[in-house]
Amino acid sequence: MKAFGLSIYFLLLGAGLNAGAAPVELAVARAPAHIELRDQFNVLRTLSFPATNIILITIADWKGSGEVSGWVAPVKRRFGGGIDIRGIADVSVVPGALRGLVKGRFRKAQTYPVMMDWTGHTVKEFHFVPGKANILVLDRQGRIVYRTGGKADAQAIQDLFRVLDQAIETGSQTKK
Repeated sequence: MKAFGLSIYFLLLGAGLNAGAAPVELAVARAPAHIELRDQFNVLRTLSFPATNIILITIADWKGSGEVSGWVAPVKRRFGGGIDIRGIADVSVVPGALRGLVKGRFRKAQTYPVMMDWTGHTVKEFHFVPGKANILVLDRQGRIVYRTGGKADAQAIQDLFRVLDQAIETGSQTKK
């Protein structure tokens, strides 16, 4: 029965995921006013507005998680601590019995905190697209000023840098 449960879990992780690599534009105007999720270390992480810095949110499920570092690493190199980077993992398909195992694997794989969305409610509020990295830029008031996703390429990173530069410069009036 355990082997069957694990097979179903991995089948669910792969079900319905889009493998498209091109960045996408989506339409959601605002982030939730307040987010509280525990990370893989069981620390309660919060995000609320207004915020001190421009925020880059990455949202991914198991399949999209491999694309996140392609976005985050260049942002960290260029902006250092000037951008608040927050990661959210959609782990809503994980059965309750396997949550400890998943958290343990996250702890081993990621030393930085990743908010774990066990219900899927938070990622749905951001109109999360499964199977790919979802990248969002939020201004200090919580407005989503840019969104893209998929695998990062040189042009997509340059577009993201342009948006982040403009968001920092204007404080909150970046265009989509």
